[in-house]
Amino acid sequence: MNALLDAGEAGTLTSYSVGTVDGREAMMVLDFARTPEDLVFGTRYKLPLAMSAELARGLGQALLIAAEAAEMGASKSDAMN
Repeated sequence: MNALLDAGEAGTLTSYSVGTVDGREAMMVLDFARTPEDLVFGTRYKLPLAMSAELARGLGQALLIAAEAAEMGASKSDAMN
């Protein structure tokens, strides 16, 4: 398990859904576990987020970069928004 999760500093994304709000803004709902115990016992929390199309594109690009970096292994990351 991730060291941040062990320290209780980061939750674990368990699922997500995406769509639009009135066809104008992007919308996503993140389902996550806050603690290792939540993960084990199946407790989930939902975080609905609406954003502009521009922010949604930027988030998608940032996630792709992070996913590629994660596949390459451990390295320092200073990426922040």
